[in-house]
Amino acid sequence: MNLESFRAQMEAEIQWRKEEIIFLDNIQRSLEKDEDRKKIRRSILCIIYAHIEGFIKFAFSLYVDEINKEKLTCSDVKPVIAAAAFHKEFNALKNEDKKSEIFKKELPDNSHLHRLSREIEFIERINEYYNYTISIPDEFLNTRSNVGKDVIEKLLFQVGLEYEDLKDIYPPLNRLLKARNDIAHGNRKLGIEDKDYDAFMKCLDSVIKSISRRIIKAYEKEEFRLIDKITAASTGSSPPA
Repeated sequence: MNLESFRAQMEAEIQWRKEEIIFLDNIQRSLEKDEDRKKIRRSILCIIYAHIEGFIKFAFSLYVDEINKEKLTCSDVKPVIAAAAFHKEFNALKNEDKKSEIFKKELPDNSHLHRLSREIEFIERINEYYNYTISIPDEFLNTRSNVGKDVIEKLLFQVGLEYEDLKDIYPPLNRLLKARNDIAHGNRKLGIEDKDYDAFMKCLDSVIKSISRRIIKAYEKEEFRLIDKITAASTGSSPPA
C-alpha cells in the first residue's frame, strides 16, 4: 500500500467516528433543559472513550498489517519487529503445552525439561530466523485493558516507536478514562458539566490526531526497517528493497 492509500484509510476511520460524535453532540445541544443536556452527556462520554479505544486498535492494527504485507525478513527489520513476529514462539517457550511450527524435536518425557529443551532448539536454529518472513500475529496487539497512558506506551514500544513524545495527551485521556469508569461502575450519577464535556471532546480530537500523525509518520519513514528512510537519508545509504 502506498502512503496516500494508508493515509486515506486512516482519515476514513477518523471521519466516520467524528461524524457519529458530532451527531450525538448536536442532539444534546438541541435539548432545551440544561439538566437533560448534562444527563445525556454521560452516555456521550462513554461513546467518546469507546471511539478512542476503537481508533487506537484500528491504527496500530493497520500499521502492523502493512508491515506484514511487505514480506520482509527478520534481517530487514528492527529487532523489536522481529521479536513481534516470534510472539507465538516466545509464548511457546514459556508454556510447554503451546504448539509452534518452529519446535519440531520430540520433547523429553520429563515435563520439567520441556522448556529447557525448547530453549536449546531455539538457539540451535537461531541463524535460520534471520530469513524468517515477518508475520506479526493479530493477538500481539493487546488492547483488552482500558486504553490509557500505559497501554498506549506499550503499543508504541511493541512496534518500535518512540513512546515518550505523546505525553501531552495522557493527563486528559486519564481523566476521561476515570470519568468513564466512574459512570460504568455507578460512582458518577450526576450529569457532565459544560467545562468537563468540552474538555472530553477536545481530548478525543487530540488523541486521535496525535496517534494518527505518529502512525502515518512511522509508515511514511518506514521506521519498522532496520535502516529506515531517516537513517538512510542521513548516511547516504538506502533501505533494503
